[in-house]
Amino acid sequence: MKKNKAFNMGAQAWSLALLLFLAACGGGGGGAAGNETPTPTPPPVPALSSQCEAGSVARLALEAAPLAGRNTELALLACEGATLSALQWTQTAGPALNAMSSRSQALSVEPTAAGAYQFELRYVDAKGRSFQAPVQFNSSSAAAATPALVVRGEPSVLAGGQTSLRAWAPGFSEAELAGAQVAWSQSGDASATLSGADGWRVIIKAPAVQRDSSLSLSVRLTLADGRTAMGQFSLLVQAVPGLPADPLFTSSNPVSRTYPYLAQGPYAAALRDCVFSPYLSRSNPNNTCTLGQLPSLGQTSGGAAPTVEQVMQRVVVSNDWMAEVFERFLREQDVNGDFRRMLAAVTAVVIGGQVRPAFYWSTTGAIYLDASYLWLTPAQRDSISEAVDPRSANGSTLAFATPWRYVLNNQHAVTSYAISARQSRSLNELPYDLGRLLYHELTHANDFLPPRVHASLDSSKRVYQASPANTASQQLAQTLPFFSQEMQGLASVLSFGATPTPVQDAYRPEDITRFFSQDRVNDDYSYSVPSGASVPREDAAMLVEEGMMQLRYGVLRDFAVTNQLQPGSSSADLVLNWGQRGRIGEPSIRPRLQLVLNDLLPWLPANFSAGLAAPLALRAGQTWGANLDQAALAAARVKPLTAQQRLNEQEQTTRVLRAR
Repeated sequence: MKKNKAFNMGAQAWSLALLLFLAACGGGGGGAAGNETPTPTPPPVPALSSQCEAGSVARLALEAAPLAGRNTELALLACEGATLSALQWTQTAGPALNAMSSRSQALSVEPTAAGAYQFELRYVDAKGRSFQAPVQFNSSSAAAATPALVVRGEPSVLAGGQTSLRAWAPGFSEAELAGAQVAWSQSGDASATLSGADGWRVIIKAPAVQRDSSLSLSVRLTLADGRTAMGQFSLLVQAVPGLPADPLFTSSNPVSRTYPYLAQGPYAAALRDCVFSPYLSRSNPNNTCTLGQLPSLGQTSGGAAPTVEQVMQRVVVSNDWMAEVFERFLREQDVNGDFRRMLAAVTAVVIGGQVRPAFYWSTTGAIYLDASYLWLTPAQRDSISEAVDPRSANGSTLAFATPWRYVLNNQHAVTSYAISARQSRSLNELPYDLGRLLYHELTHANDFLPPRVHASLDSSKRVYQASPANTASQQLAQTLPFFSQEMQGLASVLSFGATPTPVQDAYRPEDITRFFSQDRVNDDYSYSVPSGASVPREDAAMLVEEGMMQLRYGVLRDFAVTNQLQPGSSSADLVLNWGQRGRIGEPSIRPRLQLVLNDLLPWLPANFSAGLAAPLALRAGQTWGANLDQAALAAARVKPLTAQQRLNEQEQTTRVLRAR
């Protein structure tokens, strides 16, 4: 069993060896000629240890007795008044460890065998001084009679941020775990808010600390026969001192720890300071970059589609693997070049394990992607927070639901994988999920900066200032608008969390069918207009997303109106009042898509939307699950969904909520 998750640097089982080298510090003067006063030599920075001493820049927090086959965390904490950057952990000895967060202040690793392990740690302080310290620890073999839990997750979170951890019981059989109870607890420098503390996964709301702090999370497993097992995890909570009173990124889209993927890239400084920084302020527009400081990709590509190399110069991530997968996706899966061409409208691509939901922001000109769309291995997936979208509960009192999914050959286009199975997936699976997300978010970017203006953008302006007066969304609203007032009112509930009126709570599925089916949008998210905005931007994004997924990948989108989703149930069991497959092909909707494509994707053939299939009516009275295989339904040979299909639907249930 894992014990004493202590943080000290004494004569422990770690056999810790730390040496500190100051590579770039303030110069010390020797003797000088004449009457010149010699420059005083600055006092040396104390050697790195577990304590912050006078003049210390950082301290190290480590476990006292790590065990092979269990997780252990290593963290570098900034001392008061110090800030750290350019972190890099490089393993130099011992069996290879999977250090997914090697450029953050904290690592979580699982030693595969007993023995010595060593990292070289490098970092820079606020004065630009570079440090390096070799860190060595010894891992012991776990006693066979005392199985322990393994805890996995991203080992750091910004103060006030949200993340998750998940416990695993590799030493126990399914039969032993039947009827088991799980309980999480915490101790440490500060107290976090825990949600779901009686399950395998716990959601953590980090405290608003004023200095870097360590939070120790413990999880206890109690089997039905009374046996117990423990697991522990040390979470670094990074302080963010001196925050503005009105931060640009709020609780609905909280900032999280990220860094420019190419540390020496030409735009690294601008990416760090004015794309996803917690110090950006709503009342100070001058602290965001102009198009001269951080140009759109279209400005620097000379009118051509940006190269993959140019795109990667603008990538900001929380873990290197996210950029590596994104680069592979662009090279191997963007076969038509749509995504590179659409990326010309952005200034940056942010990919984070704690970014949820994905979004585009004209204030920065960047798209922000949830890394859950990119993982390929279980270890990569471990570094992604499972915290739910803050909008998931919107509209829970309404009497209807509007599920959607993408379908290929009468089956789910997107395969879901149970986290507990720890499976990998191939890059070939990403276009159906990541692809639709990119079409959506990049439509927003191109709506603000369409290709026709890239060559003439004023570099003294910011993206939202440089946007032309007549965007595709504005043209759509002026010439081919949607018109359901009832659905527009419901959008404020479903998308922005407004309290529904008694009239809205009384709407039945048949009412929603009447409101929606007679209008000319392809999804109810199209009606979403944020408070203070005058243009419905989601309308164009939903049109392009569905249209391009069908035209490029042959993937059709189902949309339906059903009874309300009950807590703990699956969307597979919802009963349809009305629905369509491929609604984008409706004669009243297709011209709206073409209008947007003409302006935002001008490289496409003329009248590209003519290739859309006519929509197919889904079967009212049947369940959402039964409507998946339309061929079987037509032949009256409907079969119960397989376990995989139900898993796909359960994940789709989450995505339906997340998309709000």
